Amino acid sequence: MRILRYTDGWTRRHFLEQTAKGIAAAGVLAPLWDVIERTGSCEAAYPPELLSIEAYTKGKLKAGQELNADNVDLVKDLLCPITYHDIKHEGRVADLVPTENDIYHLNPKPFIDATAGNRGKYKFGPDGNVWTVDGKPWQGGSPFPEPKNALEVRIGAALSWGKWDCNTLNVQERDYDIDGVQNYAYQFHWAEWQTVGRLVLDPKPYQPGRENLLRYNSIIYTAPEDQRGTAFLQIWSYDQRKFPEFYGYTPMLKRVRTFPTDQRFEPLLAGENFYITYLWNTGDPILTWGNFKLVSKGPMLYGILEKAYQRPNWGFDLCGGKTGKKFLRLQLQLVPEMLVIQEEPVGYPRAPIGKKHIFVDARTQHAYCTVSYDRAGKLWYQYELGNAYYDKSDNGKDWPDKAPDKFWAWSYVLGRDIQNGTSMHFENRPVQAGWRTSINDPATFDDFCTMDAIRRLGR
Repeated sequence: MRILRYTDGWTRRHFLEQTAKGIAAAGVLAPLWDVIERTGSCEAAYPPELLSIEAYTKGKLKAGQELNADNVDLVKDLLCPITYHDIKHEGRVADLVPTENDIYHLNPKPFIDATAGNRGKYKFGPDGNVWTVDGKPWQGGSPFPEPKNALEVRIGAALSWGKWDCNTLNVQERDYDIDGVQNYAYQFHWAEWQTVGRLVLDPKPYQPGRENLLRYNSIIYTAPEDQRGTAFLQIWSYDQRKFPEFYGYTPMLKRVRTFPTDQRFEPLLAGENFYITYLWNTGDPILTWGNFKLVSKGPMLYGILEKAYQRPNWGFDLCGGKTGKKFLRLQLQLVPEMLVIQEEPVGYPRAPIGKKHIFVDARTQHAYCTVSYDRAGKLWYQYELGNAYYDKSDNGKDWPDKAPDKFWAWSYVLGRDIQNGTSMHFENRPVQAGWRTSINDPATFDDFCTMDAIRRLGR
């Protein structure tokens, strides 16, 4: 007689038991990072049912199928609540694709290598910030790949958004009403520059004289014409208790003004339905939030790696709503282990958000989704962030000249307000100004991340 080691429901019981004990470390069959360092793959850390949607559903769904209102109830437990609602009731559809197990397709290679090489090197200091064991600032990689608590899960996303020393991205934004009618459209250029935790650009790991800072981040609007030249610049302190300096250039006034940086819950421009608190799912200094708690862990369907860049102009197909354009049509894959962290706005007495649930891929500590609840505890807003592993051999004709032949980067955002019915898309694709995606380009700082830059690029 053959005794089954992993019977039906075993993984569910395993995740429930770990959640009850507050265990956030990843891996089911073995500690995840021991497996990654040995094989470069996540596969040996999980049983087959967590590595294939076909195995998970016992053949009822498989890669290559469309997920739609007729079959979504088979995987309701694998979806964020608003995603489920939109597929079930709003005509949203998605394509199921195989699970990616190569860790170097899930985060940049320098970041993954630094995570492995710096294991055990970091601790929280008396001020609540992350320091090396000898008291220096963070030097790159996820600081706690084997987290012991919810804050250790979340701090990595606060230290590095894009996981590169610097990067620029081009964004097409479209904003839709309750029926899926487009009300607004914007284009902008996004830039990030790390001053600490640098892994590729010299000098590293710190930019001399800026060790007390964390990053520079700019947003420069290029369309429509009446907003062209509008720009925003944030300069982030390393201290996660402090708000960043927040500046904006206004073409109408032709000057830079200072914005109230603690007001993180207002749209930057008319018609947008998201706030800067959601950027990269950690748009605020992490210690201005609190009461961190692991509320669940387990498998999830999510758009971890998108392939929209293979299409002309890197565009997504659209679906849903009365117009058929309300949502991005995403490629969902089974993520074997997603951590759901609850946090509350302890530093914002007037915040409209009562709590957030942040969905974090346990394999990389990368935050992929935020589900917000209002002050009354009602479901309110979902911010979905997706990435891609870009490969020039798939689409060489549209390749940006300042990007490597293969790289991991941001791909899309889908913002959804379930209370007023609006939705929003961000897509990484060429913009009107002609700028393109770049990775670790040393010119990024002077070109986009200074006060002089946002003045120069403004009209």
